[in-house]
Amino acid sequence: MSFSFDVKEDILKFNMETSSHLVEVEAWLRFAGEIIISNPIKLAFSSANMHILRYYIALLKQFYSDITYEIETRTMQKLNRKPMYYCIISNQAKTIIEDLSLLDPVSIHKEEIINDLRWSVAYIRGAFLAKGSVNDPKTSNYHFEISTDKETEAWFLQRVINNYNLNARIIKRRNHLIVYMKEKDCIVEILRRVGANVTMNEFENAIIKRELSANVNRVVNIDVANQQKTNRSAKEQLKYIHYLEMYYPMDRIDPKLKLVMEVRKENAEASLQELIGIINKKYNEEITKSGLNHRFRKIKELAIDFDTRRKS
Repeated sequence: MSFSFDVKEDILKFNMETSSHLVEVEAWLRFAGEIIISNPIKLAFSSANMHILRYYIALLKQFYSDITYEIETRTMQKLNRKPMYYCIISNQAKTIIEDLSLLDPVSIHKEEIINDLRWSVAYIRGAFLAKGSVNDPKTSNYHFEISTDKETEAWFLQRVINNYNLNARIIKRRNHLIVYMKEKDCIVEILRRVGANVTMNEFENAIIKRELSANVNRVVNIDVANQQKTNRSAKEQLKYIHYLEMYYPMDRIDPKLKLVMEVRKENAEASLQELIGIINKKYNEEITKSGLNHRFRKIKELAIDFDTRRKS
């Protein structure tokens, strides 16, 4: 099963306050519902998850105990032939439509939904269970979205989500509008608010593992780059040292430079810091990094100057 499926199953385990149930049902019907114009008028809603379908049937029965319904199963050709479950309500359909103002472009309770923490979370929850998805955090592409074909509904949902400073945005994809978020912290927060506590922890753990792995790789890459830089510097220093030993009168070289030359030859792959430690411990001489660099520069200058005079 997909991560989105697991998130939705996780959400269903979290019981919201009864006072928020009707708002959640309204959001569900606005995103997953369809009004069928017939005599009598009918109300249908669908889901690829039978647990979700039965969950909303149970919620509707809390408010409309005498509803009757039929459930149909259809195979969707465009969804890898997965079954889609449809619930069709005949009696009480008109009452539900009128009570929830489903023919209006946006909920008549929109300001109450915006201003009430429980209602706004219930609305997001219903919308997500209807048309939402979230990418598996094992991928590097963090993405949470809820789709709709109604522009007014998309703008309202964005407003509800952004009431929590979650930076939801809207894009158009084919014939649908997508309310989406890509920031991992925002996705974690919205999963927490709608009650997906287990999968939220999975999401956070996946992020932590990826970031730890990235940090380890970064440190390794830095270490490798530093070692390569050290090796290049050492190779150049040894080149000038070997040149002086071959052509320059060694009795004319400053003893301090001779010491550095000897230590470098004995420790061809050591870093400057390691050379400093060796000089301090073996020769009991205090030297700084800049002082050691200065001596290597003097060796280089001496070799280049002597080679220039030698060839002229």
